Amino acid sequence: MDLRERVAKAQGTGSSYEVAERFDVTDSWVRRLWIRVASTGSVAPSPRTGHRARKVDKDGEELIRGWIAEQSDMTIVEVMARYLAEREIAVSEPAMRRTLNRMGLSRKKRRSLQRSARAKESSSRATTTSRDASGGSAGG
Repeated sequence: MDLRERVAKAQGTGSSYEVAERFDVTDSWVRRLWIRVASTGSVAPSPRTGHRARKVDKDGEELIRGWIAEQSDMTIVEVMARYLAEREIAVSEPAMRRTLNRMGLSRKKRRSLQRSARAKESSSRATTTSRDASGGSAGG
């Protein structure tokens, strides 16, 4: 006989704590099992739910691949908007990001390897102040 059936038959012979101790299970599991038997009439475990199907299926991935091949600088938001317009399926930004990452297509902006000389000058701090350059003293 299955453990679930033995525990279900033990209902009424003691508290859930006592039954749990007798069968070496937790009292919360015993209570959940008794509730399941009362509501469904079965000791069978609940079916596993699994995960939800992806909103962007293989056909959708091919569409997106084509769009990015045509316009390589599309943003995530633009891809989402076009997907909604063409497939009538709303996809969240994180879901679209995961889809693009899974496809090997990153939409992250990358800095160029070398910065321009002008960018280097504007971002670096001057090592001398104007007062130091003119020969004045900081102490007064």
